[in-house]
Amino acid sequence: MTYVHNLHHVNIQTCKLAETQEFYERVLGLHVGPRPSIPRPGYWLYLRDDPILHVIAIDENDGMGEGPVNKLDHFAVMAKGMNETRATLDAMGCEYRERRGAEDHLTRFFIIDPNGVTVEMAFLTNFDTGEEEDNPPEDWYVGAHFYDELPAAE
Repeated sequence: MTYVHNLHHVNIQTCKLAETQEFYERVLGLHVGPRPSIPRPGYWLYLRDDPILHVIAIDENDGMGEGPVNKLDHFAVMAKGMNETRATLDAMGCEYRERRGAEDHLTRFFIIDPNGVTVEMAFLTNFDTGEEEDNPPEDWYVGAHFYDELPAAE
């Protein structure tokens, strides 16, 4: 039986190649890395050693009809450094929504990239203090345990 055990990568097609690269480098701390020979311009952005975001250049319209062409609503990442991220987004003049979910102990930032794709950044939060937590509480929901594998914020 086949099963999925993690998200491999997200692909974004864009006519805003440089803006998209800068956005993800600044907001998520990703970096450009090796990419196989692909006929279209673009790059792969890495989280540590993993190419999690593939970006491919397209023409402004690329033959698509009128209206939005993005089929990707959003993708989410677990993150550390909530206050630093908030300060970076504010300094960039980047609009975002902040939401807290008491059931899963996560504070989420919803940010729109230059292509209209929503990036959800989730931070483990102590809801009594409002501060980011390093260790999940006992009642933390099972679906987010991969957060435990993230390195400490720099």
